[in-house]
Amino acid sequence: MIITFMSDFGTEDGYVGRVKGVLLRKAPQATLVDITHDIPPFDVKRAAYTLINYYDQYPSGTVHLIVVDPGVGSERKPLIVQTERYFFVGPDNGVFTLLQKREAVKIWRILQEKVNPEISNATFHGRDLFGPAAALLATGIAPADIAVPDVAAAFTGDDFLKVDGNICQAEILAIDHFGNIVSALHADDLKRWKKSIKLVTFKSFKTDRVLGYYAQVGKGQPLALWNSLNFLEIAVREGNAARYFDANAYKDRVVIELRD
Repeated sequence: MIITFMSDFGTEDGYVGRVKGVLLRKAPQATLVDITHDIPPFDVKRAAYTLINYYDQYPSGTVHLIVVDPGVGSERKPLIVQTERYFFVGPDNGVFTLLQKREAVKIWRILQEKVNPEISNATFHGRDLFGPAAALLATGIAPADIAVPDVAAAFTGDDFLKVDGNICQAEILAIDHFGNIVSALHADDLKRWKKSIKLVTFKSFKTDRVLGYYAQVGKGQPLALWNSLNFLEIAVREGNAARYFDANAYKDRVVIELRD
């Protein structure tokens, strides 16, 4: 049994170690895989993008634990998301938005009284609720034993794209290690809308070409391309687009003019 673990906890304070201790205590035969604990604090969009970058490379039955939870202790729901091959455990705050656009899902709301009735505070659900739920799933416990179906879970993915007529404003999902700027527009969105791209604008950069790989422009030149996950990306060949454009992942938008 495999449990992957992604969070915004960092590695300096022992928070990751506490959750892993719970996982191993409740599922001692599990193989734990650290994906990353360097998601920027509270960055739900980055977590949503990072999740779809790795989840489907693991064997069927893997449990993916995602704890990026700025609303910990609030009314947001603790979820199990079930797909054909995997289980996902985490908060209902948008971290599963891009997953839901790719896969058919069944959504369960975790019942605290079934997982850990002795929670003493509301500030560390990674340790006290999500971790125990992930461990129980990894040992073969069915979602129906610790959760109830919840068709009303409030995935918030439409907030990543704003479309007005033929103008789409796409939020930045991530600025990756290389400084590439990953927008929320996916190639499948165009297919669903039955539209194509007329013009891409990011700050001072404009292009009517969306390329397939970086070397289609000269070294140091900016470009728009479909990245390995088919998201529209702004990059600089052998350079750092985030520095080149002084990009702000929380404020800037990629603007796409569409044609029918």
